[in-house]
Amino acid sequence: MATSKIITIKQTLKKAIDYITNPDKTNNGQLVYSYGCSVPTADIEMEMTARQGSGRGNRIAYHLIQSFSPDDNISPKKALELGIEFAKKVTGGNFEFVVTTHTDKDHIHNHIIYNSVDYVNHRKYHSNKKDKYRIRDINDEICKANDLPVLPQYDGRRKSKYENIHKKEQSGWRDKLKKSIDHTISISASFDDFLFALEMEGYEIKRGKHIAFRAPGQERFIRAKSIGDSYTEEAIIERIENKDKEPVVRENHSSENNNRAVLQKKQKEKRTTFPKRVNLLVDISRNIKAQQSKGYEQALVRSNINTLVKTMNFLIERKITTPDDFQAYVDGKLAEYSFYKRDVQKLEEKLFDLSEKIKFTQNYKKNAPVYFESKRAKNRTEFARNHGNQIAMFKASEIYFERKNLNPKELSLTELFEEYKRLKEEKTQMGKRSNSLKGELSELDRVAQNIEKALGVHFEGNAVFPNTKRKERKSREEDVQK
Repeated sequence: MATSKIITIKQTLKKAIDYITNPDKTNNGQLVYSYGCSVPTADIEMEMTARQGSGRGNRIAYHLIQSFSPDDNISPKKALELGIEFAKKVTGGNFEFVVTTHTDKDHIHNHIIYNSVDYVNHRKYHSNKKDKYRIRDINDEICKANDLPVLPQYDGRRKSKYENIHKKEQSGWRDKLKKSIDHTISISASFDDFLFALEMEGYEIKRGKHIAFRAPGQERFIRAKSIGDSYTEEAIIERIENKDKEPVVRENHSSENNNRAVLQKKQKEKRTTFPKRVNLLVDISRNIKAQQSKGYEQALVRSNINTLVKTMNFLIERKITTPDDFQAYVDGKLAEYSFYKRDVQKLEEKLFDLSEKIKFTQNYKKNAPVYFESKRAKNRTEFARNHGNQIAMFKASEIYFERKNLNPKELSLTELFEEYKRLKEEKTQMGKRSNSLKGELSELDRVAQNIEKALGVHFEGNAVFPNTKRKERKSREEDVQK
């Protein structure tokens, strides 16, 4: 299963990028990908973009870690593909980012560093508790689509959506920390390098009388001295002499509080609004509350009758009279949904490519005068020292256009922006239709289950979503019974 963790970068952007692009960790640099920037100048480009924004604060960039389990059947190349997809969905294509896949440990993991300010509108990226759950949902969605397991979801009835905390079993944390410390000591030249390397792997570090560590998903900190005498702070310092040097990145754990009043109001409105969609039939014989209360049992009977009426009306409106008619209708909707979903994905890729092209075209045209002036300068060394960033940005743009086999002089920013706006509107319209079809397919799934319960008609696998396992449907059904 893949877990995710986000870290704030405040001071060491270049060192962080150097760390994640280390050839020794990325199969000699083959598992590295950049978007909206070139790897050698990524820190400069992100800095230049950030300066154009307002309200940037002290957050330079964000570092996202996507870790796969040693038991996951995934290759480094596939992990990089998933990391790129993860980064694109998290950032929406408006932020420069660098993705790398590390293979130096027993588990494959991705590092994603993306700018704190987008290069389209120069707006700041807001990372809070709600966003962390959004990132978790995106990661889970990608894993499920690629047949990778995900962490279990916690009961949403007992905690609000944004307050659920996904916990892990505590067993094995000490062994994991011991291995991580041993490995990190072997690659560190100083104690600061050691701390940095562990933070880059997602560990939280608490300094005090006794240094303590906490891994992603772990509830409590573990004091290093509890592992053994060789893991106290003094012992670690002694053990890292004459080792290779690594850089440092700090982590920020601050997050914005959610507006609970608004959330509670929405939940109340949701409870009091009568649902218009077709619900699932409830198995009254298995419902504990119905067995304890006659009134509650009668309410469920009325609810089931209403559900049956809605199910029948749903079928009548669509002129469905036989199981074959129903399956044919479902197949048609699935085909239509797949068509729209595929086209939306194609449009997203076009928008990503176009957004990147716009960014490099802007940098090329903006910095070209400085670059060509540097060629004519009497003191080229002095000129390059004073305008190094602009020259680096221009060269990064040249690398992009060479890789894409494009001539920047033939590109018009006005035309590119118009094309971007047109594709954005087209994607919005297709997205609305795709979401509408997805909602209808979910309702068809409930109708299929109601038909099975009421009429005893059996659909092979799952009439609507063939890839969905029966036990998952059973789990959803049991949730309704409670």
